[in-house]
Amino acid sequence: MRTTKGQRLLLIGTILAYCLIGVEIIIMISPFALYFYSVYAPILNLLSSSPLTSWTAEFFLPHMVFLQDPVILGISYLQVLLVIGLVLFFTAAVPLYWGRFTGKGVVTFSFYSKIRHPQYLFLAISGFGLLLYWPRFIILISYVTMLYVYYILARNEEWRMKQEAPGDYEKYMANIPMFIPGEPGGRIFSLLFGWIQPKWAGILVSYVIVMGMSIVLAMGMRNYAARQLSVVQAEDGVTLVPVFERSPDEVQSLYTHMRSNEAIKVFLAQHKNANLAYIMPGDFFLTALVTEEDRLFSNEIIERFPEVLEWHQHKFKGGLGKFFRIFYNFVGTLGGVKTDYDIERFIFVSVQDSDGDAVGRDRLFDLGLKRIPLLLVDYDPFEEKIVSIVETSDKHKWGAIPMPTF
Repeated sequence: MRTTKGQRLLLIGTILAYCLIGVEIIIMISPFALYFYSVYAPILNLLSSSPLTSWTAEFFLPHMVFLQDPVILGISYLQVLLVIGLVLFFTAAVPLYWGRFTGKGVVTFSFYSKIRHPQYLFLAISGFGLLLYWPRFIILISYVTMLYVYYILARNEEWRMKQEAPGDYEKYMANIPMFIPGEPGGRIFSLLFGWIQPKWAGILVSYVIVMGMSIVLAMGMRNYAARQLSVVQAEDGVTLVPVFERSPDEVQSLYTHMRSNEAIKVFLAQHKNANLAYIMPGDFFLTALVTEEDRLFSNEIIERFPEVLEWHQHKFKGGLGKFFRIFYNFVGTLGGVKTDYDIERFIFVSVQDSDGDAVGRDRLFDLGLKRIPLLLVDYDPFEEKIVSIVETSDKHKWGAIPMPTF
């Protein structure tokens, strides 16, 4: 059927919203992060401001803490689908536009000899990889919505093709499945929702059910991941979370030696709401998710390309060419440049509820809580000395918008 103007605007708006959310992870690691978040942050802050919607801005898979759990590792490997899907998407465009330019009518070769809409299928595969790489609940909601939008767009394209190539396209449709050989999606829909008329009502009902099941599954995955964290409970009530898995004895020993410093004792005595501490290398590349303090780069890295400091502080003015050259140079140094893993960085955080009260250790990773950085301590375990103590602001690198908690 022909789409109305309102339907087209809805489709375009949904696609733009998904693209805006989907490129968050790409933009946030670039010099343009501040400009991007000046537009995007109000949306996330609005969502996180209400108990009813705050969960949508949270993450349902680990992004900052690296777990060795086989389930989590298996899911993380699927992130490669982001690249595979994009490569296949652009590959599928070749026969499509070749057929258009040569006037061959209905394209029936390459991917199109197996399925009618390979580009939508490959976009869905790529989107799934993106979802696993930057797994906010809002992206999950947008992803499920986009799957249904792809179906509507595909049906609209088929309607137009039947006008352009009457007879030929109907014959093509009769022999070639829509998205997946065997049409499993169509069979399941007919079995469960085929009795609902008109068909659009059945599609709407299936959308609501699939969305609900997806959110419940994501909630379960988040709870599972939180249980796999190698947390250590310190005697002073602080929960210690190493971003790389380490033995509890090692974590406890590091914390005990670091906390023996008088200045740190005084600070923690004055800030009883400090109930969580992340432990990470001094130059851990995801430090900015917790605090706006800079990473502690090694002298070798700074000497190799000093512009990395400028870029990391979001004052980069070198242009796109220089920006991408940083990463080109960095790839060339992998395995040959020492990073500053000799420094143990502790970041103390206050995890609070909506009333501003510190929560108990059993609620530290619940949804909808505020996480406020309080203190950063760099500790040299070999010299057994404190390198620096910094009272942080109450924000991370991108302000106060929700970032991964583990």
